[in-house]
Formats: sequence, C-alpha cells, structure tokens
Amino acid sequence: MKKIAFYGKAAKLVQLSMFEELLSALGETWPEPARFFFAHDLAERMRMEFPSLAARYLDEPDKLYTDELPENTDLLVCLGGDGTMLDTLHLVKDTNVPVLGINFGRLGFLNALNADGIKTYLKPGFFDHFRRENRLVLEACEFDFYGEQENENPFAFPYALNEVTVYKNDVSPLVLLDVFVDGSFMNTYYGDGVLISSPTGSTAYSLSCGGPILIPSADNMLVTPIASHTLTVRPLVLEGYQEIMVKTRGGKGCRVMLDSTMVEIGGSFSFKIRKAGFKFVAIYPPERNFFDAIREKLMWGLDIRHK
Repeated sequence: MKKIAFYGKAAKLVQLSMFEELLSALGETWPEPARFFFAHDLAERMRMEFPSLAARYLDEPDKLYTDELPENTDLLVCLGGDGTMLDTLHLVKDTNVPVLGINFGRLGFLNALNADGIKTYLKPGFFDHFRRENRLVLEACEFDFYGEQENENPFAFPYALNEVTVYKNDVSPLVLLDVFVDGSFMNTYYGDGVLISSPTGSTAYSLSCGGPILIPSADNMLVTPIASHTLTVRPLVLEGYQEIMVKTRGGKGCRVMLDSTMVEIGGSFSFKIRKAGFKFVAIYPPERNFFDAIREKLMWGLDIRHK
C-alpha cells in the first residue's frame, strides 16, 4: 500500500473543488488504495474550511504528522509555490522520498504542474512514468567563531536547496568577505554580501543579482556577489566537488541564510559550504522541459518582435 503525504502552507490552501479533484485523482492512481497523511497545519485548515473532506480523510489520528514524514512514505505532494517547495527539504531530508509540486502559489517555477493540470497528468501509472530529477543540495558546516563562542553549527538543519547567503546586518552598511576554494584564496567581496547557489538556486536570488542560469542536473556551485562595490567582480561557476569557505572581516558580524532560514552572527567567523551527501528528488511529467519552463515562467528570451 502506497503512503502519500501532503504538505502545504495553511494560509494558502487551494479551493475546495481543486483539493477534492487532487485527492480523487491520486486515490485512483494506484492499483490498490493508498493511505493519505497530512501535515498538521494543513489538516487544521481542512477541519476549519473543508469539514466534509476532513471527515473523509482525517478519520484516524495517525493520519497527521508534524516535523517528520510518516515512515516509508512513497511520495510527498507539495501544495503551494516555490517557497513551499523549498520547505519540503526539511521534511524529506536524506530519505530520497520524491516530491511532487503542484502550484497553488504565484510563480511555481519549481513545481511539476499547475492546479489545472491535475486531471491531465495525474493518471494511473503517473508515478512510474514521471521523470525524476536529483538536485544538488548545499551544506553549511565547520563554523569557526575564533574563540568568541563554541564552534557549533547555528543551524539545526544546515542544508539549502537554493542558496547559502552571507549578507550585511543592520549595523554594517557593507560587508567584507574573503572567499576560499579548496583552501586557496579566491577573492574578497565588498558589498552587500555573497551568494553560494546550487543549480536549482541559479534561477532565484542569484539570477536577480546577475548570475547565469544552470540546468538543474548540473553538478556545480555558483558564487554570485550581491550589490558588489567593485564592478570587476563577476559571478563564478565552480565544480560540485569543490569546497568553499567564507570568512568575515571587520568583527561586526553579518547574517547567514539557508534558503529562508536566517541566523545573525556577531563578531568575526568563518564557515564552509559544500555539496551535501544526498540529493533532493523532484518528479516532473516527461512533457515538462526545463527550457520550456524558463521561457514560460521567467519569460527567458522573450522578444516581442517575433510572435
């Protein structure tokens, strides 16, 4: 029996008709009945606004989960936009549970399909038919606070799917960051900060800072300055096996963010960024092409002169 877990931001849940359509389609997909599990906040929203659905699908207390997926989950269905999709990394971790993203947000660049594609794509056998993309995950590790405090990792979950961001706090107008690659000095960044992005993150914050687009399957990391004070500094693509160290200068500290999780660190410190020992698995219809996605969602290459 398949175990299907659902996750979504409680404040942005889909309309009742669309949610019913999704649950019905997934229920008819498997040769035998599947067991559905719901994130706790999603279940609370169902009880408040969709009592009929709650009565049908939340009839047992073990249908709910919080910070950990049910054991032996076969598929995690993500309801929301790109931010919600990024949050699923905290749930799947290193389990290789595939994530199916259904866009109920705004852009939905990372999602497999939009809500209006549920009936078209979620047909019997889709799970074996969909393409799996194994995406590089970044790890922030080996923090060194130079004797000012214990060298413990300030992040409970030190991984990011999009990017690791080191940027200025409210005290410093600019930051000075030394960056090393495999132990060798690479460059000093002076500006608002620096981004270390995965191929997935190349179409996010890094892109808005002038970084290049990498295909999702690339085994690379991308170093992109944020509002650099020096025009000669440009984004740099590194190999996935390389290790990056960022060291702050000035002693005023700055902020470090893994996707949307931020900590503020005072004083001088350094830490390393490297490829994690596991991948994030997302599934997509075979018809969904990455180049189609960047043209449609990001309007890449749009030229109004050519219809």
